[in-house]
Parts: sequence; C-alpha cells; structure tokens
Amino acid sequence: MSPIHADVLARRDQLARDFRDAEPFRHVAIDGFLDPAFCRALLDEFPRFEDRYALNETGAVGGKAVRMDVREISDTYRALDRSIQAPEFLDLVSRITGIPDLLYDPDYIGGGTHENVQGQGLDPHVDFNYHPGTRWHRRLNLIVYLNPEWDESWGGALELQSDPWSEGANRRRRIAPLFNRCVIFETTETSWHGFPRIELPAERRELTRKSFAIYLYTRERPPAQTAAPHATIYVPDTRPEDIVPGTCLGEAQVAELDRRYAQLRGQLRFLYDREQDFTRQIESLERALADARAAARAPLQGYCVQTRAPEGLWPDGWASSRLSIAFEPSQKVRGIEFDLWIPERLGGDQVLEIAVASTRERVTIAPGRRQRVQLALACAAGTAVELAIQASRSWTPSASGDSADERPLAFKLIAARLQH
Repeated sequence: MSPIHADVLARRDQLARDFRDAEPFRHVAIDGFLDPAFCRALLDEFPRFEDRYALNETGAVGGKAVRMDVREISDTYRALDRSIQAPEFLDLVSRITGIPDLLYDPDYIGGGTHENVQGQGLDPHVDFNYHPGTRWHRRLNLIVYLNPEWDESWGGALELQSDPWSEGANRRRRIAPLFNRCVIFETTETSWHGFPRIELPAERRELTRKSFAIYLYTRERPPAQTAAPHATIYVPDTRPEDIVPGTCLGEAQVAELDRRYAQLRGQLRFLYDREQDFTRQIESLERALADARAAARAPLQGYCVQTRAPEGLWPDGWASSRLSIAFEPSQKVRGIEFDLWIPERLGGDQVLEIAVASTRERVTIAPGRRQRVQLALACAAGTAVELAIQASRSWTPSASGDSADERPLAFKLIAARLQH
C-alpha cells in the first residue's frame, strides 16, 4: 500500500499546474504529502546524529548528518524505499512535473535522511548534474520535511533563488520545512537553492532540522538543458547587511565575519584540492592518450608497415582538414585505392588534394556520397612513403547543434588499399 496521502493523488492535476507556473523556477510544495501515521513513524525512527555521517567535503565533522543507507535504518524506511521505486510513485511524480521516464536511485547518492543542527546553513547552490555511477541526468529533488515544531525566524527555510550571483536581480521564494510538507523542484543549471543558518532560541537548542530526500533521474534530457558534468556549485555569503562603512564591530559581528571567512576559505581549499586531483587525472589521461595515439594506425591494407601514428585521423575513421600517413611497403606497390565518405552536413562539394610519393591528384566529392578513388603509385619495397590528403573544407558538429562533438571533420577514411 502506498504511503502517499490519497488527497495528493486527487490533486495531481492542480499540483502539475502549480509546478509548471512556479517562480523562480519550476517547483511545488505539497502539504500532507504522506499518510500522517506513516510520516510520524519516519520521525520516530529517524536515525540519531552520528559524527561518522556528518563529515564535510574537507573530511571534518560538520553540522549536517546524511544517511544514504536508507534500507538499513528501520522497517518504516524500508517500506518507504519500496514505495518510491514503484511505478505508481514514479508515474505520479512524472504527472506532476511533466518529466517522463523517471528513474529511482537505489544508492541514494547525496540523498536519504538529512539532519542539520544549530548553526548549520546551506549556501545557495546548484547540484551535481549527473549520477556518478550510472551517468544518468539528474532531473528532480524531492524532499519531505519532518519538523513538527519549526518557526521560520529560526532560519532553515528552503530558499529557492533565480540567481544568487546577482543580488539586485535575484528572485527568492522561502518555504518553511514543516512536518509532512514535500517540496519537489527541477534540477537544472539555474535551480539555485539553500537555506539560511539555523539560529534556535536557547530553550529549543535540542531541536534539529530533519528531512528525507530523494533525487530522480532520466537517461536523456533536452539538449538545451544539458551541460558538461560538474559537482555541486556553491555561492558563498556576501558581507552581512548590518556591516556598513563606519560600523564599529561588536563581538557577534566579528564572530559572524570569522564564520563566513572560515567557510569561504574551506570552500577555496576544497576547490584547490579538487583542482589538484583533476590535474592528476588529466595528466594520467594525457599519458594514456599519448600512448594510444602512438599505437594508432590508419585503416591501410596491404603489405606494409606504418612507421608512425597517423596525423589528423581519429580512431573512428574521421579525418580533419589535413591527414598524413607514413608507411613502408614490404612488396613493390603499383597503386593505391581509397574508400572515402563525405558528410551531408558539409554543405557543398569537398575538394581533396591527395599527394603520395610523386603522385598528385585532385578529387571532388559531393556531400553525402561514398566514393572510391584510384591512384597510380610506383614504389619499391622498403621505400619510405608519405601520404597526405588536404581537404578544402570541414564541418564541426557542435557548431550546427547536431552533437557535442567539437572536432573539425572533413571526410571519413573508410579504407585505403595498396595494390601490389
């Protein structure tokens, strides 16, 4: 039996309109999302705060604990896990958001139970955009809040923003994290969100901000919404509003500045460490790429040895404006034949200037055609031969919106055959 309250099912069309028309980006807040008794059981069985689940990006214990091992928490959380991966639940969320073919994440990467303590906040940010394991596109955040007692003056309200980099033009909406309130919002490159630092009154310091979060994915997403993979991107706090020219800083203001500087320095250190890690990965990939290029060979058939890696040729057979192949035949050669293809997207005839040994040939090929080109070539065994093909034009798929491929493509070398 689904724990989703029947009233939510009855209101799904209205919720879909609310989601579609929301500002500053598509979202909806749904009160009474779960069956009340079931939601109460989630709160009663909420895991206690443990330091091992509260490590931040730098490895230090912070003020936020996350439990992604949802099925290990309790029977109620196992029941919740079963329900949110069911087709009925995913279809309901698709109906509300207009995003079809949603995928559940069994690993709860970044999701699960979240608990934030006194003094914890969350800078405005956009989330990582691809699942790190499956490479699915992250499409939705769904959060159920579990706080029977919460006052918005305590901070901790979810804040959706249009652009935290632009203070003057930034549009905001705050949503209090109230018990059994669900917020669903689209995850895009502009879905900035966070929450102000939690400042509880002295007599309520035992309270924490509790929630349960899932992230939903799709295998594909509209090209206009697709970006290069990235981690979570944060925008740190600016100067406190009460500090203006001429302000004599009090103890609390100095403490707040120290907190903001420490947080900013921590983010910079995290980015520095990540850049170092990226640099090591890039260097490793460059070494592997250099080894692969050195071992690469053109699709040249016949009795010969290619004396170096081809230049201007990619492993899938596409060539750039200039292609160069060096080889030594092991038997006498009397000719060479090329099997070439020109993409339709080139927009006009391709003129190829082919030079091999003392032979020169100019060939014109219409776009969208596959053509065989025959050249006479007389050279003895053991002769060092340089083959060069110069193309008159090229086409970049990314520039025409066909794909993200940024290579300048001139033609495809399907095969080359020496005739002995």
